[in-house]
Amino acid sequence: MIGIYEDKFLEDLKNLFGPDKVVVKAHNLITPCPWCEYGEEKDHYHLYISLELPVFNCFHAGCKEGRGFIGKFVKKLLGFDNTSHYIDSKNLKTSLKRTNILKDITIKKEFVLPPIDIRKFPLKDLYIRKRLKFSDIETRNIKGLIFDIKEFIDINKLDYPESPANDFHFLRVLDFIQANFIGFLTENHSKIMFRNIDPYSSFNHHKLKLFDTPFLDYYKIRGGNTESNKVVVAEGIFNIFSEQINDYLNIDNEVSLYASALSSKYESLLKSIVFYEQKYRLDVVILSDHGVEIEYYKYIKKKNKHIINSLSVYYNKYGKDFNISPVAPVKAL
Repeated sequence: MIGIYEDKFLEDLKNLFGPDKVVVKAHNLITPCPWCEYGEEKDHYHLYISLELPVFNCFHAGCKEGRGFIGKFVKKLLGFDNTSHYIDSKNLKTSLKRTNILKDITIKKEFVLPPIDIRKFPLKDLYIRKRLKFSDIETRNIKGLIFDIKEFIDINKLDYPESPANDFHFLRVLDFIQANFIGFLTENHSKIMFRNIDPYSSFNHHKLKLFDTPFLDYYKIRGGNTESNKVVVAEGIFNIFSEQINDYLNIDNEVSLYASALSSKYESLLKSIVFYEQKYRLDVVILSDHGVEIEYYKYIKKKNKHIINSLSVYYNKYGKDFNISPVAPVKAL
């Protein structure tokens, strides 16, 4: 055994990289980084694999991909995740009990969501059903949906304002948020994305951070083919709902997931998807708002060619985004 790993893990790494390119230290295995150093001849490589936990990190300056859980590393090398064959589960459990290494790598926290009370919040329910074009989706079944933010704070014992997630601006408007906003808990539970149910308000959205995460968090809906690398991304949550429900592009059976970060930070969003979903060489479909120049997307594609296999961009011919009816997708890239 080498830490939590079976001997075969070291053997396979030496077969893949070369016997002299894998070094065993007291707490780490050191190998070339398959993202930034693969095939290079160096005196010292920069990717460290912890022998106590199934995590790795590349310390080479500028490497943005070489960090995460070991399944991501194995999949990069083999094309599939074979982690269970390499990790001794008994040794891993023992190691987890004696180490606190993961305390600084918070990936996800669990929160209790209050039940959706339609009788208490009829206007919020009406808003949701209008935005979803009165589809067959039950409001109560929408993932991460929050109507009663005060109850969410109470049942999860969030100690405002002493909490590290303190947001004084949010506290000042809490009653207003409670009465006028719905919330969506993000995929990794690091923030709540709020939307105002009044379409005429100038204060139409707000984000409440619950804890820090290594990458941008997002709201996700599963697609029809979770094994594929095709992802559909958009600025707004209701844009991805609109496409997932109506399948305007006729691609749902090819899509792994639909994601929104409630912003146009698509470069950060795609890196997050690679990190959290452990998907590589993404086939990206962007449902763009009007006003975002096509040159921005060309820049993203060029700069991130190491993680993007293909990138397509669509605008809605008849509206500013894909939640405005009617929808007629026009391909721009």
